[in-house]
Amino acid sequence: MPTTRQLFARARIVMRPASGALRGRLQLGRYNYISAKSGLREHRHRSAIEICFLVKGRQTYRVGGEYHSLRGGDVFVTFPDETHSTGGLPEGKGILYWMVLAMPEKGRSFLGLPDQEGAALARALRGLGRRHFRGSPKMKEHLDAFTRIFHESRGALRSCAMTNHAAAFLLEVLACERMPDSAKPARSLAPVLEHIRSNPGEAPGIPELARRAGFSEARFKARFKQETGIPPGEFVLRTRIDEARRRLIAGRDPITRIAFDLGFSSSQYFATVFRRFTGMSPSEFGA
Repeated sequence: MPTTRQLFARARIVMRPASGALRGRLQLGRYNYISAKSGLREHRHRSAIEICFLVKGRQTYRVGGEYHSLRGGDVFVTFPDETHSTGGLPEGKGILYWMVLAMPEKGRSFLGLPDQEGAALARALRGLGRRHFRGSPKMKEHLDAFTRIFHESRGALRSCAMTNHAAAFLLEVLACERMPDSAKPARSLAPVLEHIRSNPGEAPGIPELARRAGFSEARFKARFKQETGIPPGEFVLRTRIDEARRRLIAGRDPITRIAFDLGFSSSQYFATVFRRFTGMSPSEFGA
């Protein structure tokens, strides 16, 4: 049996409970990618809703011809039988949970709940007014607990515990979807983010960025991740890679020039970072 640390370090986990109210009705997956992977082709889940919670990183999905760009802490929902994909983009570096949940047929129970409560929960999920919204730390807590129980517990109450965490996660999804968008903070990081985007070749350290924002380093790092979903260092790298992609598409500059203009110490290091975030080398991307 893996330790908790080993379990959560795995690149990909797929869990399908084989007993209790979740048997054949729920699949929970988790990826923890240190580099980009091949994207998802168009697919759909027959009579099942899919709820993704991006713990950390960035990810793009496409449904109904519309692209949705997620940042860490976001929830994304596809409803039963909706065709969706990553829109030709990779599955990005980061941590993401996805839950595929079969919706009940008329007259069938849902998650083992009493008929009236199960029907109300299913109706609320089908009636979600938004498919993309901010989640909460409680979601990760319930999904992490489900994952630990699935792999580590063998007691008589295992199925009950997993069902409870799944139901609590769904209730938190409903609560977050109803919450209005957060008001803009009094002290925004927008000027710092704009500075990074406008000067992708610079390499400002955390102390300098925190000074510009008017925060202590610890508060700056926490606030930065809250607003962008990723740490400052990763945001800088992603900004550089976004600029590199634009320049490679334009096709006017050689790869070595792009690498040094954007502050990479060598073209080899640039290629390594580029592949980590895009799933391909700069030469493959620019071909």
